[in-house]
Amino acid sequence: MRFIEKITYLLLVSLFAAGTATATTTNIGDDSVTVASPAKRTKIQLADSASRVIRVPNEGARVDRGIYQYLFIPKGQVIAGATLSYAHLNSDDSQYLLMIDGLQAECSMTRISPFIGISYAKNQVLGARFAYQLTRGKVDHVELQVGDSEDYSFALSDVDIEQRSYAGALFHRAYIGLDLRGRFALFNETRIELSFGRNRFNYGEKTLDQYTKNRQVGVTFHPGVAVCIMNNVSMHASIGVGGVRLSDSRVYDGAEMIGKRTAMNANFRINLTDISLGITLHL
Repeated sequence: MRFIEKITYLLLVSLFAAGTATATTTNIGDDSVTVASPAKRTKIQLADSASRVIRVPNEGARVDRGIYQYLFIPKGQVIAGATLSYAHLNSDDSQYLLMIDGLQAECSMTRISPFIGISYAKNQVLGARFAYQLTRGKVDHVELQVGDSEDYSFALSDVDIEQRSYAGALFHRAYIGLDLRGRFALFNETRIELSFGRNRFNYGEKTLDQYTKNRQVGVTFHPGVAVCIMNNVSMHASIGVGGVRLSDSRVYDGAEMIGKRTAMNANFRINLTDISLGITLHL
């Protein structure tokens, strides 16, 4: 009888030890965590963290550096939003314009650009955007004189300049995720843009019949940073760093063309007048 009691006691101790070990052991599956106990079994669903890590291929490399990034936009996701930029320049605030004696001028630029795109791969987006830009400048007074002779000097006052332009562009945006949850990312946006614009000058209260029509095509680069503020909403900021542009300008007097200029330039530098803030909807 004592032998049977000992066997029963050992079995109970073994079952209790097994139940305790099961309760403290966590089994990780592909997308879930299972917690087991003698009295209750609970299954907790978790996101698959491994699927949010993007391995950077190193084809042809001699050394595998283990470089990877995190997922910010999954394949097949549609994004839509708009960017807004505003710049204002005053001759009193510029060190360079103060070098011109008697210059009193100011200029402002406003640009709004809605866009839509779709990710064809992880963190890779193709899309299109439309842009409207309004630039206004005013010269209250300026005097220029070359040397000591008054024969090489002139003055202007009450000159208003207005430019309106419309542009369409195709863009590619490549993201680099910075955290596992997909909240922060860096990106670079490359645009192929075609724009049309028109300039008009006014002297005082007189509107001239002369105006300029501008056409421009170019490839530009705009790096930036994106931050998710909600599950389906992110904000981003970008700055233009230049590109290659081909422009064509034609001057008209009424209906007659009196001048023409074609130019191609390549500039790669930070453009402080091309800073944009925007919001993106992840659909």
